[in-house]
Amino acid sequence: MSYMNGIDRINDQQKKRCKQINILSKGYADYLQLDKLLSSQTMLSSQNDRVSYDEHLFIITHQAYELWFKQILFEMDIVCKLLVANLWNNETEMCNALKRLGRISSIFKLLLEHFSILETMSSSDFAEFRGYLKHASGFQSLQFRMIENKFGLKKENRVDCCKSYTDCFNGKKSEEFERTLTEPNLLTLVCRWLESMPVLQDNTIWDQYRRAADLWLEESTETDISCLEKRRDLMDSLFKCDQHKRLVDQGNRKFTHQALKGAIILRTYRHEKGYALANRILDSLVDIDTMLSKWRFCHFVMVHKMIGSHNSGTGGTIGSEYLRSTLSDSYRTFIDLINLPALMVPATYVPPLISQIL
Repeated sequence: MSYMNGIDRINDQQKKRCKQINILSKGYADYLQLDKLLSSQTMLSSQNDRVSYDEHLFIITHQAYELWFKQILFEMDIVCKLLVANLWNNETEMCNALKRLGRISSIFKLLLEHFSILETMSSSDFAEFRGYLKHASGFQSLQFRMIENKFGLKKENRVDCCKSYTDCFNGKKSEEFERTLTEPNLLTLVCRWLESMPVLQDNTIWDQYRRAADLWLEESTETDISCLEKRRDLMDSLFKCDQHKRLVDQGNRKFTHQALKGAIILRTYRHEKGYALANRILDSLVDIDTMLSKWRFCHFVMVHKMIGSHNSGTGGTIGSEYLRSTLSDSYRTFIDLINLPALMVPATYVPPLISQIL
């Protein structure tokens, strides 16, 4: 038995080696499956009497979008897994998360450039093959909807277009959409990460920041009483939990109160040892949110240029007016980080950080 088992093990090892050799012997085209990839551009206009050559550009560009969307989702999944762990005690993993977030931002910057390529096609060129799209619409991009869900866009903040988002998908696609709605998203995980910031585990540093804010407001040289009162109200919304909760309920803030405190402390002591990496993560989140907003704006401008304001979109959508409605702050996931400067106390009033807890 031992002899036969040894023979079987040798045979298994040989099979594995053969399989590895077959994989390694594959050329460039086989490795990238180029035959499959490059044969997936079917122009519907070519199947009719009049070929519209710009349809090929339209297909290629949108397929490229979907490939990059897939990479964004891949990177987001890794970042979410990293955030579940305690990044405060693991600088290596914090660097990894920062790298992934920077890559997502870079991909969105690249995707912005795709619009300039699409705009080499005139509205008349697009009109030649637009009718072939029929029920197809970018609104139905499952991967982009999953990016929004994973980023932290809430269902109630979505603008209605033509039908419910879940109705756009069926079977496994619908399940994927629903799964990304229910699992912890990037916004939730970032809030948990900020909430767990070691320096916030007692109230010492936050009490010091509050006293610094009181002194700053007391010594303010602002002559406009209404502006000073607005500033006081704004700072009250930072220090009073009930006021913060009211803003969250109204949709004007998205961070938990403890997470907002963490972001404030990180920004305040951004030059202190151990805080630089965490601050760069916050910067990356703002960059991604900004890039995504720019992408939405460029998408709206391009579609508006192609079909105008009054034409309905493909797939039964309301066209450019729907895209215009997605430009509001309700679609910005990390709006609290973007609005953070208004809540910052000037550095001259901020007390030194007594202990390094990170």
